[in-house]
Amino acid sequence: MAMIVILAYDVSADSRRTRLAAALESWGYRIQESVFQLRLEEGELDEVRERVNGIIDSRDDVVHIYPLCTNCLGRAEVHGTAPALDDGGLYRGVW
Repeated sequence: MAMIVILAYDVSADSRRTRLAAALESWGYRIQESVFQLRLEEGELDEVRERVNGIIDSRDDVVHIYPLCTNCLGRAEVHGTAPALDDGGLYRGVW
């Protein structure tokens, strides 16, 4: 069963930030400049963690990972102009 994860980051170096964003695009959509909404299958969260830790510099960068339960996702709100949803209910992003 797929899980939804919100991942937000503050990465200081342009090269690492670009690599991280490119890696995250394989799992989901950018919904803000440094925020992604990911749809992950069983076991993929560990893969995301490994990829993130292989890219960032833990002395300078920070990544927040927020798994959302189905109930929490159902209560999510978007105010203002919301991007379109994909077939699985993820926002496609605005970037």
